[in-house]
Amino acid sequence: MEVNKKLNIIITCSVQNDFIEPLDIHPLGEDDLKLGYEQVSNKWMEYFLNQNRDANEANIEKFIPWLKQNAISEMISAPISYHHILEDYKHRVHIDYDESRRLWEGDKINQFIRDLMNKASESNSNESSGVEYQCIHLRDWHDQTDETQKGEMDLFGSHCIKGTYGAKFVSPLNELIQQHHDFNVIINSNSLSSFDETDLESVLETIIKNAGSSHKEAKIGVFGVITNVKVFLLTFELMIIHRFKNVYVCGDFCAGFNKQGHETGISSMASILAANIVDQNKFREIFNI
Repeated sequence: MEVNKKLNIIITCSVQNDFIEPLDIHPLGEDDLKLGYEQVSNKWMEYFLNQNRDANEANIEKFIPWLKQNAISEMISAPISYHHILEDYKHRVHIDYDESRRLWEGDKINQFIRDLMNKASESNSNESSGVEYQCIHLRDWHDQTDETQKGEMDLFGSHCIKGTYGAKFVSPLNELIQQHHDFNVIINSNSLSSFDETDLESVLETIIKNAGSSHKEAKIGVFGVITNVKVFLLTFELMIIHRFKNVYVCGDFCAGFNKQGHETGISSMASILAANIVDQNKFREIFNI
């Protein structure tokens, strides 16, 4: 008699360029760029609009070297650092410099994503492994022409516009999803609720049914952004609305707009939802990654 495998479901939340693209891989010193606010603003418009840049190619990492190269004659004494440029000109949904450094330092999240995909591929292809892995990736996917999304666009600024570079999953997640279609599902979301007008509920139910599992038995792991907004709401919906009993949030790989927001989100999930908040080592242990 065939025994059903234990089911591990990993849900990533908005792990996209407009939210968490690495910022300090090649940081510029404060003295390397000396431009005033208005000057940088004008150059920003020139780079993205007057140059007719492809939205799939334009990003903050490419803008700064271009700015340095094209603004030599306009250098002035008032310095604007890499961090300040990010705060003023990157989408307001992006985590700040310190959260970015925490999330990406030591290449831990990159290695974790690779290990997760390797483990899932190996386990799913081995009938005797005893564990099945399914990954669901929630993707902010906005349409600027949709009036129903105007409120969020006004609040946070234009972000994760469908088909643009900013809406892509970060590397290496984007590449690994393409390589492993069999256990990776993308769910597009255009509101703060991951279940509202999305396929998340039906996808979860199909995965559980096909695996012969249940809301009580399946283990769900969550990580992504923003800790005190969409991650908190997702965890609430999974635990309280849909009554999943084994939900684990990897705090190390969640991030807020800033440190305070992240810590508030972690504290709220633990104290209000009684959620299981674990570090990456415990998360690896629980999901055998």
